[in-house]
Amino acid sequence: MARGKTLFTNTSSTAPASLLGDSITVLSGNWSDANSTKGLSGRLAVDTTVNAAFLAGIVQTTNSAGTKNYSGGVENLPRFLEDWSGKALTYNGSMVVMFPSKYATSWWIDPGTYYNPPTRDWAIDLNFLNANRLPPGTLQVRKIVRAQWSVIASK
Repeated sequence: MARGKTLFTNTSSTAPASLLGDSITVLSGNWSDANSTKGLSGRLAVDTTVNAAFLAGIVQTTNSAGTKNYSGGVENLPRFLEDWSGKALTYNGSMVVMFPSKYATSWWIDPGTYYNPPTRDWAIDLNFLNANRLPPGTLQVRKIVRAQWSVIASK
């Protein structure tokens, strides 16, 4: 963890939330659509906190015929479009990759082109350890375990 934070943040008063999509782009509280066509220096981020589970696709890292293409790894599962230099993204949640992205299919590009990375203060949301605090619509798997069966004689 950057900045020396603990591995857990107190999220006991937050509402459960999840973000699901082909890809997820985190925009800071300073984002303005009017600045979307400006260069990186015109898209300056501010410290931002996100409390949500992420379920998204990813672009696979490949090595085809000696050409290596990097996905960006988990550190870039949430994508960015701003200059986060010196700013923090505090993320409390859980990240799950379930499929290859269908629409956001470009490989990772070195920072400085369309974003500069934030300081990543990331932690698991401990609320997710309690089934009653999971985001609405969370899939659950149930398992029935046969312990003992008895046959009741009919009369």
